[in-house]
Amino acid sequence: MQITNVKCPTSKYSIKCPYTMKPQGIAVHNTANNASAMSEISYMIGNSNKVSFHAAADDYRIVTGIPFDRNTWHCGDGTNGKGNRNYIAIEICYSKSGGEKFTKAEKLAAKYIAYLLKQYGWGIDKVKKHQDFNGKYCPHRTLDLGWQRFLNMIKAELGETTKPNTEKPTLEWQKTMNKVYNCGLEEDNSFGPDSEAKADKYYLYYEKGKKVIVNDHVKFIQNRLITKGYSCGSKGADRSYGPDTRDATKAFQKANGLKVDGWVGAKTTKLLLK
Repeated sequence: MQITNVKCPTSKYSIKCPYTMKPQGIAVHNTANNASAMSEISYMIGNSNKVSFHAAADDYRIVTGIPFDRNTWHCGDGTNGKGNRNYIAIEICYSKSGGEKFTKAEKLAAKYIAYLLKQYGWGIDKVKKHQDFNGKYCPHRTLDLGWQRFLNMIKAELGETTKPNTEKPTLEWQKTMNKVYNCGLEEDNSFGPDSEAKADKYYLYYEKGKKVIVNDHVKFIQNRLITKGYSCGSKGADRSYGPDTRDATKAFQKANGLKVDGWVGAKTTKLLLK
């Protein structure tokens, strides 16, 4: 793993990193453009904006710009915010367009984060997303692809194996559908023709001006979205299929090659249950 250290001039500390810091964890970001790690760090250090981060990962190297014992302005949670004052900020490059460069950058970021976790003696619970601090949908492409997927990449670099999946989401969905709609769906843990038909019949959607769907079916879908790294808003799984849940559904649909309409029918449900 190639790590290039670029020093932020001390004359810029008052703007970029004015406070000393004892790191408490790592905050993951996506750059939302297509520049290299060196370009990101150089631009960040070179301007006079109160925006900063510690390191950037691209498709072949890590570039650091600010010492880890100084704070940076990266989480949008204020002067005394937990993210801004206590977390190492890692930017993953090439997220605007995605593709092979972003895939490699994400893999390298996972490797580097695992390295930092070992250095600090931290567990995976110390890895947070920008979204956790101020609600912003960041790291956007990493979230689109699945936050737990990224955490699993870090775990793999740590040498940890993921626990066998003992969940039966399809069976739980079938039970939920019968509870909410009393629809006579066979509870066989198989998403077959009857499940597809019921998912399409009792589809979820949001349309402005129409009554919002509120029930445990919505809550189940919200929990599946959240599990896969898609935020349903500040209220989380609140049983209400409003605009935040619709937008989370659209992001999931886009990331999985589905029709992006925000409607949860058979095709979207089937992929959410995997």
